[in-house]
Amino acid sequence: MQSRTIVIIAVIVVLAVLGAIWWWQQPQPLPEAPPPAAAPPPPIQPQTKHEDLEVPATPAVQQPELPSLDDSDAYVRTELEPDTNPQLSQWLEQKDLIRRFAVVVDNATTGDYPRRQLGFLAPPGKFKVLEQDDRIIVDPASYDRFNSFVDAAVSVDPAQAATILKQIAPLMTQAMKELGETSPDPVAAIHKGIQIALATPVLEGDVELVQPKVFYLYADPKLEKLLPLQKQLLRMGPHNVERIKAYLRQVDTQL
Repeated sequence: MQSRTIVIIAVIVVLAVLGAIWWWQQPQPLPEAPPPAAAPPPPIQPQTKHEDLEVPATPAVQQPELPSLDDSDAYVRTELEPDTNPQLSQWLEQKDLIRRFAVVVDNATTGDYPRRQLGFLAPPGKFKVLEQDDRIIVDPASYDRFNSFVDAAVSVDPAQAATILKQIAPLMTQAMKELGETSPDPVAAIHKGIQIALATPVLEGDVELVQPKVFYLYADPKLEKLLPLQKQLLRMGPHNVERIKAYLRQVDTQL
């Protein structure tokens, strides 16, 4: 209320001053006396053209100079500051980081999971199950194998991650063209992949499996029909899925 009152008073003062100036500039009635001799009209001042006015130049936004796609690994490693994010060290040791990420994004837009490009992220240990009352269920201990993966994924500030993604978009475009995309839009592709990941359900309680042959399948047909990327997220467990989804929402908002 105090600040609002101050603003109102300031407006009234300004209006009063402007009104006084307007009244003072108006011709006032003269006493009964002969009118003064007509004065010559004041010289007409030339109007100032817009182009004569000095318009302050808007400072250009400095865009970082990008390296070539072949030489981009060092740039990505520097931008992600691996010294402050030790969880990223294993990721950043890989070669062709942007090309590798382009494959991940390209696959994510269709819900696929690029195992060859992300094979180095395979968790330690083996997938475990429990048998209870003639049922096969996922051993919750299997979820813990993905904790370090999720720790690394969410260790980068979402705003920083979005900034880096937008910075490397031109290089991502080149890498996606190498994959056969005619007119790729990396940022739009990332948005689409994030939406597919966010559609992954969070499973609570026992998750039942079946083993018709060698591999385990989800007993629930709806889960088995999920896209490969979504089923890969399910294998990380409900806690890790929630962490990944919360992080992706922040990145999606910043992009």
